Amino acid sequence: MVIVNQMNKTKLKSRAIALLTTQSVIATTLLTLSMLIAQISQEIKPAYSNENIEENLLLAQNNQERVRLAVMDFDYSSISNPSYLNLIEGSGRGVSDIVVNQLVESGQYRVIERSRIDTVLNEQNLGASGRVDTSTAAEIGRLLGVELVMVGSITQFDLQDRNTGFGFAGFGFGNQTKKALVTISTRLINTTTGEILMSAEGKSEVTQVDGQLRVRGIGGGTSTNNHATLLTTATQDAVKDIIARMDEKRGELTSIAKVLPTASGLVADVAGNSVIVNKGNQHGYRQGLKLSIGRVSREIKDPSTGQVIRRVTEQVGIVEINNVDANSSEGRIISGSGLRVGDIASPME
Repeated sequence: MVIVNQMNKTKLKSRAIALLTTQSVIATTLLTLSMLIAQISQEIKPAYSNENIEENLLLAQNNQERVRLAVMDFDYSSISNPSYLNLIEGSGRGVSDIVVNQLVESGQYRVIERSRIDTVLNEQNLGASGRVDTSTAAEIGRLLGVELVMVGSITQFDLQDRNTGFGFAGFGFGNQTKKALVTISTRLINTTTGEILMSAEGKSEVTQVDGQLRVRGIGGGTSTNNHATLLTTATQDAVKDIIARMDEKRGELTSIAKVLPTASGLVADVAGNSVIVNKGNQHGYRQGLKLSIGRVSREIKDPSTGQVIRRVTEQVGIVEINNVDANSSEGRIISGSGLRVGDIASPME
């Protein structure tokens, strides 16, 4: 009887060991499979995973054409002491120059060169002041071939000096506080509709105590006794507010209709199906723009003076632009033939 019981115990023990071994093998196998599945999922992510979607959206944003913008000189007739503007580089124009610089540095906008703005202003007899109001800004913008025009006012541009001190036991104590206060108000105008798309105000207060510069109460570790530095720093800081507000509206700003450039160009080179014209993005030309290529067929002259009063052109082809730099555009011929250097390239859509 004792022998039988011992045999039964041995069998039960063997079965228990076998069961534990089997469970261990299953657990190891499941763990291995789990690790293998995780590795495979990392190596072959879905084509439309969240990470890939974000990458594709970022790529699309980077490839999106930047909105074209012209910045007019700001009005400063309401500030208490206009002479302070002479302390910053560019004087009265210096504030709008700071706006232009920060817009360009943001990489989100294509800002028109000042020389082109001056040319149009002079042609419109606005060169004396260099400033335009809302009613004329849209027209100026269309002539420049831009979607947006920024106009604005400098409403505060002040310096304050204050000396504080006291005496004690024959010793004098005190400090000198200098403060620059700048406020700029801007408006962005849709040149197609004349609508004010947005307004933005930038304000800044820069304080210097005993040579220590503080922007909005935060010390920057810069020592200066220069009023020009104080005003320039305050202006740059105020402009940051305006750019931040524009960034919040970027989707709306970039979705407005593109303006058809008003400047016609000339064909500068023809090679096979490729055509180069002498106008670029500084003239409002952009990728996808179609150009009607015309050739002068005859000239009409004033019989009394002999001067040419009209040139009659005939369309010889259409070119679609696919590559643009500042002063030239390259495109492919989508209709017509026999295009030549000197043909007139007129924007059509």
